[in-house]
Amino acid sequence: MTMLHRMWVVGMALCVLCVGCGGKSPRQHYEKAGAFSYDPPAGWQAREFPGLKYRVTYGARTNEFAPNINVIDETFSGTLAAYVDANLEVMRKLFTRLTVVSRKEFKTQDGQPVIRVVTQDEQQGRALRQTLFFFSNSSRKYIATCTTLADGGEGLDSTFEKSMTSFRTH
Repeated sequence: MTMLHRMWVVGMALCVLCVGCGGKSPRQHYEKAGAFSYDPPAGWQAREFPGLKYRVTYGARTNEFAPNINVIDETFSGTLAAYVDANLEVMRKLFTRLTVVSRKEFKTQDGQPVIRVVTQDEQQGRALRQTLFFFSNSSRKYIATCTTLADGGEGLDSTFEKSMTSFRTH
């Protein structure tokens, strides 16, 4: 769990930062090193972020915060459901005000199983809504964390889901 804990700390720290400007990304966001791709929301951009393995995609800044999608991966030999459970356990320890709003299973456009978990929590004085999409490619697991401000954040739920249904492993 140590590696998982470190990945969450880095990922969550990123989510509370206001992402700056970067170049435009193509419609498909492809990460060769991670062997995955997805279609980011229309008009969103991608940029590298120090300390993260993969580029982050982000939308327009509102109230000094840019909604963003951050993907991490790691090796986990258990089931996707067990991986989600382990991550939620770590999150409950990291965020004392964590609320799990919903948990739902569905499939990507390619029929890949996905578990979607919507949470609300407070980080560095900001109330955030995070939608986590969990994917599996055998023992390699991926988490796409879609973060926005909690106030009005549900307005991006369908945008995040549409983007993540295009997630593919290569």
